[in-house]
Amino acid sequence: MGIPGEEVRPEASFVKDFEFNDFQFNCLVYYINNYFDIQVGENDYKHFTTIGSTINFIRSIKGNYTRSFSSVKAKKEFKKAISY
Repeated sequence: MGIPGEEVRPEASFVKDFEFNDFQFNCLVYYINNYFDIQVGENDYKHFTTIGSTINFIRSIKGNYTRSFSSVKAKKEFKKAISY
């Protein structure tokens, strides 16, 4: 997704902080579907406002991401998915 790793923080907004357009948002959903092996439907997009809310959504689907955002594993996995 091209987000520098040091800018990945829970409160960062995809639209306000990273100025995502529709194409970039659809790429984010695609990467999340493939990287975390889940299926995100259009009704789920409302959960993708910030990095933190997106991680919480992934945790709710996967079940094995139950620790807080500051969890090293959850943060590293998400950084791999969206940063360069």
